[in-house]
Amino acid sequence: MNNRFLLFFLTLIFSSLSVQNINAQEKNKLLDRNILTEVKNIQKRFSDSLNRYDYKKDSAVYLGKYRIFYSEKIKNLENLYQKIYDKEVMIGKIDPNISFKITNGVQIENNVSVEGAKNKSIDFTEVENYQQLEELRKQLTKNFPVYLLEDYEGGIYRCILNFNIDVDGKFKNVKYSGSSNTEFGIISALFLYAIGTLEKPLFYNKIPIARNFSQPIVLRFE
Repeated sequence: MNNRFLLFFLTLIFSSLSVQNINAQEKNKLLDRNILTEVKNIQKRFSDSLNRYDYKKDSAVYLGKYRIFYSEKIKNLENLYQKIYDKEVMIGKIDPNISFKITNGVQIENNVSVEGAKNKSIDFTEVENYQQLEELRKQLTKNFPVYLLEDYEGGIYRCILNFNIDVDGKFKNVKYSGSSNTEFGIISALFLYAIGTLEKPLFYNKIPIARNFSQPIVLRFE
């Protein structure tokens, strides 16, 4: 009887672990890790190239190579970003006659206007699934892939991401601005592309909507 109980107990444990593993996979299934992997590969090629030189032996040569390799790294990151940016094409259209107001979290860009059109202002809490934007804001900072910035010196790094959420819930036309560091801005944009999409599209009056948003990212390195 003890053996049967032990077998049942072990089966229960493995079943629980399997459920936890499935839940973790579902939680992360929206994350396109291929993008982050490519960023890591770009970073590694930079490090491998630089490691062939010794700063102590010849600082002038080392610094000269550093500038060359770093410039190549930024170019490769920009090419990756541009490739993804060009690939993601908008499906829906942003309605210029409706503006949304929000009190906190991710900000809505109501900068589209049509001459003579009547603009209707709506509280964003009336939008179905709007709560996902707060989760997105937290994910962009809490889960930021800081391991891609391991060589950064201490200090505060910030940028602003402007992006569209399409009718299918995907993040498109992601742009970075106001960045204290070009590399940080590009990686921030690529991280949003890696997240990829909201779990559910945004709906207003039971119709999926497309909208432009902005989100600042601020990280402190110590």
